[in-house]
Amino acid sequence: MKTSRHHTPIILSVTLFVALLSGCHGADDDDPAAAAEILEKALAPREVQLVTAEVREERPSVQLVGEIRAFDTVTISSEVGGKVDRVLVEVGDRVAAGTPLVEVDRETFRIYLHQAEANLAAANADLMLAEKDLERKRDLRSDETIPQSTFDQAQAGNDLAAARVAAASAARDLAQRNFERSAIRAPAAGAITQRMVVAGQWADVGAGLLELAIGNKIKVSARVPEAWAPELAGLEGFTFTVGVSGPVHTARLYSVQPVVEHASRSFEIIGTAANDGSIKPGMFANVVLEAPSARQSLWLPAAAVATSDLSQVLLVEEGLIAYRKVRIGRRTDGLIEIVDGLSPDEAVVADVSGLSRGIPVTVIE
Repeated sequence: MKTSRHHTPIILSVTLFVALLSGCHGADDDDPAAAAEILEKALAPREVQLVTAEVREERPSVQLVGEIRAFDTVTISSEVGGKVDRVLVEVGDRVAAGTPLVEVDRETFRIYLHQAEANLAAANADLMLAEKDLERKRDLRSDETIPQSTFDQAQAGNDLAAARVAAASAARDLAQRNFERSAIRAPAAGAITQRMVVAGQWADVGAGLLELAIGNKIKVSARVPEAWAPELAGLEGFTFTVGVSGPVHTARLYSVQPVVEHASRSFEIIGTAANDGSIKPGMFANVVLEAPSARQSLWLPAAAVATSDLSQVLLVEEGLIAYRKVRIGRRTDGLIEIVDGLSPDEAVVADVSGLSRGIPVTVIE
């Protein structure tokens, strides 16, 4: 004779209670009514209460550790070669556009400028003499007092003097420009974030000396777990704080890394925010992402969820206990979030302790 799978636990339970009953019966062989009462209680269905999940409308959120970065940085380098005379700023200094930052061999370039100015003055004097000589030769040639070759020679001398003035003027302009470049200035307003130079070292043309974060905006970066990617649809920004008790700032979404990093299974997002001067690049940020659209979440009392091995809830089907596997999420205030495996309208046993599959039960209010 075959035994139903659902009836097996009942038969085992009856056998157990019969054995218990036999042990108790030996103590009072003359009271069959009491033994019958004990057997009736053992075979009676267990009373259970049912509960449905609490449905919450909420916006999923996640807390991340982020980093403050400069919005735009520029490397300050020297446009002239020479020994560094002075470094006029330190890391963290805020500077305005045009502020002197580093001086490179200023005295040498000042001497070059004075030399070029003197050469230009000499060339101008030579040109004045050549112009006067040409004017006299033009008058003499008009009277045919001198031959044409003498006049041509005077004309050539004047042209040569004019060319030397042009060359001396260009040399003076270059010396002036190099002298100005020997005082390296900030190309825009910002803050010094790195210093790679000290007074006395040699500065090559193009070698980086300082790093300047320009503008009054910052970037806030954070790495987001890949499981949270679907929640980002429509996200326009996020909030963050700096320090333990700092104010809450709002960042506008700037970029989302299109590829998930294989090692960490995460991707980077970057937001931008205004900097009031209290936030410095390199600081850590506490970033909170909140999904732009709300969704339903189901919550059950912790007593209604079996979590010892697999996460399960118990249902009542045709008067017997049945198991249902579920996927759980957060825990808070004695409640457990049911992420998957249960519908909002399904009722489950309110307390799973002492119950197992196939046990007969009676549902009570």
